[in-house]
Amino acid sequence: MALRDIFEIENVFFDPNSSYEFEELNESLYIHNLVLELEKEMGQRFGDFDFHIFSEHKTGKLPVSKDNKSGRKKVLLYFSDESAKDVSSYASNYFAIFKSYIGEKRTAENIFPLGIGYVRDVPVFPMKEVKQRGYDVFFQGNLNKNRIDFYRSFSPHGSLLPSQRFLKSDWYRKLLLKLSDNFNGSLGNSILAFNSGFKSGLDTAAYGKVLSESKIILCPRGFTQTECFRHYEGMRAGCVIVSERLPNIPFYRNSPIIQVRDWRKGIDIVKKLLKDPEELHAIQQATIQWWKEVCSEQGMAHYIYNCLKEVDSKKQ
Repeated sequence: MALRDIFEIENVFFDPNSSYEFEELNESLYIHNLVLELEKEMGQRFGDFDFHIFSEHKTGKLPVSKDNKSGRKKVLLYFSDESAKDVSSYASNYFAIFKSYIGEKRTAENIFPLGIGYVRDVPVFPMKEVKQRGYDVFFQGNLNKNRIDFYRSFSPHGSLLPSQRFLKSDWYRKLLLKLSDNFNGSLGNSILAFNSGFKSGLDTAAYGKVLSESKIILCPRGFTQTECFRHYEGMRAGCVIVSERLPNIPFYRNSPIIQVRDWRKGIDIVKKLLKDPEELHAIQQATIQWWKEVCSEQGMAHYIYNCLKEVDSKKQ
């Protein structure tokens, strides 16, 4: 079934200064579904706004839409900028700005954090209860400069390997991958593997399948930010998530995501959870509910509409 083209909606636009074409965006399906849910959530009020979608990554370009004139209230949905640029200098050009990776930075009252979504090609499989899943723990991803201590927490030579505070260079990461690029089976029936780049491990179909079969997934920090697609993919798949500390924003505050500062403590938590199936089940159910109500496209649309109503009330 062909997806409805959201840019055929008269008040939805893709900013021409975006770094990629819309179809190339990892999060394009999430954005597409979010817009449709927002249209549904807002009803007739949806037509009071212009929604400008902007994706910027490392170019430093500003959205063209900041200078657009319109009789509608102008909203910017800003994705992909992992450097978390401050957008306060042109916040007054919009009725509201929603920006992914902005963390706790809110330098103007009309700027709000935005969920980052999931990779479009990662499929969804039928939801299994945690006790029916074949893999205890799953992680596969890039051994980036922020994941060296995460790697060390699995390695039998961990205490002998220099920490990421001292060595972050490419040659050191390549050396670690040569020493061992996986620790499969070290936490029950687990897949724990490292590779040398984004999306260079399992293909997206296999990755989605393993997610659906995993009880617990581990979410170490990404290349620049703690937030990553894995959090959203894991929630959507009904996995219990153990993560490094996330920003204190609505998508993670009071969520069932287990957040740790130290991966050795994180692994101790994982070991205890694997011995407590009732607790695992309870966290899984809370995660599924959190996804539906907060971080899914429907939940995010509800959040955005509430923020727009908040701005509206302050302007009156």
